[in-house]
Amino acid sequence: YFEIFHMPFLIPTTPYLAMFICIFEIVLGVMVLLGSYMRAATWLLLLMIIFFTFLTGYSAITNKVTDCGCFGDAIKLKPWESFWKDIILLVLILVLFVYRDRIKPLFSKKVNDALLGVSTLAITAFTVYCFLYLPVRDFRPYRVGNDIRDQMTVPADAPRDSTVMALVYKNKSNGEEGMYFMDKAAGDTLPWGDTQWMDEHEFVRQENKIVKEGYRPPITDFHVWDADQKDMTNKVLDSPNYKIWVVAYDIEKTNKKAFEKISALAKDAEQRGISVYGLTSSPYNVTDPFRHEVGAAFPFYYSDVVVLKTIVRSNPGIVLLHGTKVLGMWPHRAAPDIDEVLARTPHLGK
Repeated sequence: YFEIFHMPFLIPTTPYLAMFICIFEIVLGVMVLLGSYMRAATWLLLLMIIFFTFLTGYSAITNKVTDCGCFGDAIKLKPWESFWKDIILLVLILVLFVYRDRIKPLFSKKVNDALLGVSTLAITAFTVYCFLYLPVRDFRPYRVGNDIRDQMTVPADAPRDSTVMALVYKNKSNGEEGMYFMDKAAGDTLPWGDTQWMDEHEFVRQENKIVKEGYRPPITDFHVWDADQKDMTNKVLDSPNYKIWVVAYDIEKTNKKAFEKISALAKDAEQRGISVYGLTSSPYNVTDPFRHEVGAAFPFYYSDVVVLKTIVRSNPGIVLLHGTKVLGMWPHRAAPDIDEVLARTPHLGK
C-alpha cells in the first residue's frame, strides 16, 4: 500500500506497523470481551474497520494489491473476499457501537484492568518473540515437515486453467486497445456487424485469457543461480543427501556476528557429509567480500529476495533438509551447533 500510494519513505516501518496493528486489534478484542472501556474500544474498532474497508475495497476494484495479508499464509484471501470480510466485520462492529452502553464489565474495574494489562503484555511478548525468532506456528510452504519439490508440483488430477480465445483490437484514432471474445460470457464480444466500428479499429494480436484459474502449487518461484547465471536449483534442492541452507536474503543487513557460529557449524557439518549452501539476493560484488570477511567457506548462490524471505524470515536463517524435505529451521539468534543438527540426522552419528 505504501508503494501504491507513493509513500516509499514509510516502507521500512512496515514490519513494526504490522506488529503494532496485530497487537492493537487483539487488545481491542480483549477489551470488548471484558466489557472494558467500551466507548473507546468501539470508536477505535469502527475507525479501523472503516479505514481497512476502504483499503480492501480499493484493492478489489483496482486489483493493485492481490493479497491483503490479513491472515498471513494461514488463510489466503482474494481482494473481493477480503473486502466482503471487512463489510461483515463493519456490520458487526456497528452493532457493538450502537449498543456499547448496554455492554457491562465482566468483572470489577480493578480485575478487568489487570486482565487487560496481562493480556497486552502477553500478546506483545508473543508478537515480538515471533519477530525476533521464528513463528511458533508456521503456515508457509517451506515449513518443517514439508517436501519442497511436492510443494512445487501440480498433481495429475488437479484442475487446470479454463481459457478462452481473445482478440485484441486497437482504436486507430487514439491507440487504445481493447480485448474482445467469441464467447459473450467471457466479456465484450467483437462487434462483427458494426462496419463503422470495424473500420475504426485494427486487429493487433490474439491471446488466451484465463476465465477460471486452476490449481496453483504453493511454491511457483523457487529458482537458484550462481554468479554466472547458471541454474543451480537442482544442485541446491534435489541432491538426495543431507544439506544445510544458510539463507541471508540481504548480506548488507545480515547479522555478521551470527556467522561465527554458522561458519563453525558449516565446517563440522561438511566433515560429516552434510553439504552447506549459502542463499542470498545480494549481488556477487557484495557477497564475495563478505564470505571472506566472516570465514564462510561454503558457496553462495542467488535467488529472489521475496523467495528467501518466504523460506525463513531471519537474516540469516538456517534450514536443514534431507533431499527435498525440510527437517529443521533456526533463526540466527538460536543458530544450532552440530549436535542439534545431528539430533535430526541420527544415522550420521557423531
